[in-house]
Amino acid sequence: LPVLGYTPDTSVMLGAAALRFFYLEPYGPDTRPSVFSPTFIYTLKNQIMVFMGTELNWDEGRSNAGLFPSYVKFPDNFYGIGRDVTLDDEEDYTPERIAVGMRYTREVWGELRLGLEYRVTWHRLDEVDPAGKLATGEYTGTEKSVLSVPGVTVSWDTRDNLWGSTSGLWLQLIAATSSGTFGSDYSYSQITGDFRGYVSSGENTVWAAQLLVTGQDDDPPFWSLPRLGGENGLRGYRAGLFMDKTRALVRGEFRQDAIIGRFGGVLFAGFGDVAPSVDKLTPAGNLWTAGFGVRYLWDKEEMLKVRLDFGWGNGDSGFYLSLGEAF
Repeated sequence: LPVLGYTPDTSVMLGAAALRFFYLEPYGPDTRPSVFSPTFIYTLKNQIMVFMGTELNWDEGRSNAGLFPSYVKFPDNFYGIGRDVTLDDEEDYTPERIAVGMRYTREVWGELRLGLEYRVTWHRLDEVDPAGKLATGEYTGTEKSVLSVPGVTVSWDTRDNLWGSTSGLWLQLIAATSSGTFGSDYSYSQITGDFRGYVSSGENTVWAAQLLVTGQDDDPPFWSLPRLGGENGLRGYRAGLFMDKTRALVRGEFRQDAIIGRFGGVLFAGFGDVAPSVDKLTPAGNLWTAGFGVRYLWDKEEMLKVRLDFGWGNGDSGFYLSLGEAF
């Protein structure tokens, strides 16, 4: 497939991707597809992203494994840490990163899954603004470094489809730790809770919701801090605008497929906050988003869609073009 995308952080994205769906066992009602998805992307901000993801499902979906190597050279923007930053605080920097992620999960009782994951990242700042905050060295993570993070996962998955869920739940807890014992240059722990639900209320109509909370302790590198905005958060804020050791957000969508042929539409809204710890989270920051989107059903069998979203936040906005639903 040709890749054409856009986010406020990347500008226009151009490239190529392959989505090779296949099955490791005879197809049946409980069989989940495996996918190999090499992707190369270049953006008009001179960003380069290469992903070689492979995800395997077998034993009627009871076992899952993934391998996710990537290379990113990604001119980015840094605004500071916390909810009180503004777009006027923007400074440019260019990180270069090689990462390899691995995951294995197994269904142990009903839809309950236990798993292990591991991610190692080699990271350096290729360029920084000599007059900016990062050049002062006051933030952890400005030096060339390695991040080595093993973790454990617990999840409950009753979704009817991995790419375009119309019913079911996906509940996941991830606990991970980074320390010198595993070869990391930083020591901290992280816990993430990701809770999603999907309900159909009529033909081609789905209500979807997500609660996402991430908390870190100690002194993690700034580039690993949870981010509130972007495609994986509240659409309408730039990904790097709000970041801190704790991030919490809730978002919901009303999805209507097949409005005209393969075209459908989405309305969405969300609310969230970032803070140095959970007890410092507050709605007083007024960090909300709302928007709408257009969907095109690319693959009927796997329910894979092309997504175009327009989002507005409190003082920021943007549009996003990519593959797959937001969550």
